Amino acid sequence: MGDISLNTRYLQSNRGIIKILQIIFGFIICSLLCGNWFGGRSCFGEGRLGFCSGLNFVIVIINIVLFVINFLNIASIKLERTYSAIACVLFLIASALIIWFLIDANNSRGWLIATTVLIIAEFFLFLWDVKILQGEASN
Repeated sequence: MGDISLNTRYLQSNRGIIKILQIIFGFIICSLLCGNWFGGRSCFGEGRLGFCSGLNFVIVIINIVLFVINFLNIASIKLERTYSAIACVLFLIASALIIWFLIDANNSRGWLIATTVLIIAEFFLFLWDVKILQGEASN
């Protein structure tokens, strides 16, 4: 079993920056959806927004765990490659659902548009992470 040591270079790598952005965007999405939707009473009500909110909540928790694992220099490349690919597909679905909700509800509230942009940004961050993990982009 390998030594566990702090990997401070992870914070300067593309993957480390991507993970930090995913966590920050995730917290912003949580605050936008849960703070503004139905006056903040519920984060998981309407199906389309509930999927986006629930997915984001789970992903934020997993991202924090993976950030700590990588910072402690524990190798988990196969796990992360699978996780990032699945999260990428799920955020693509979430992007479509929130755009559908935006059009269907004819809602042009700024917080909902910002949430949509951030969910799409999460999709692209996960796509970039998958490309790095597959060796198609540099770290």
